[in-house]
Amino acid sequence: MKFYILGEKNERIEIEVLIRIYPNSTDYWDANWITSTIKIEIPGYLVQFTADLRTDELRDFLAELTMISSDLSGKAMLLNMEDYIQLECQMNKMGQLLWSGQTCYPVGNGAVLKFEFKSDQSYLQRLVKEVEDILLVFPVIGNPD
Repeated sequence: MKFYILGEKNERIEIEVLIRIYPNSTDYWDANWITSTIKIEIPGYLVQFTADLRTDELRDFLAELTMISSDLSGKAMLLNMEDYIQLECQMNKMGQLLWSGQTCYPVGNGAVLKFEFKSDQSYLQRLVKEVEDILLVFPVIGNPD
């Protein structure tokens, strides 16, 4: 299951969720880890690596994307606990989505790529649907207490 973020000048972020790392766990802190493949194509760069993300990170990102979609303003962030990827999306007054991000691989002391690009808000509904579909298959399990 994948979601895509597409830019105006052929920029592309693809995040594919592969499996739960601890599929038999019911503990919030273990059960919500997912193995994902991150692929980023921006003019002059191609990055692809496997990363551990969390379903609660996707849930929070989805909630903020949904708010942008309904309010036509605001920002959404995908903040990864392990710092493989950090993404921020902000809608400007002209209805464009301004994306800024950073990846690090290997996590901790690896190569860092920082990038920015714009995309059209017409992509937003598709992105919301793709993340919703992922969370139907990989829902957040448990609570952090």
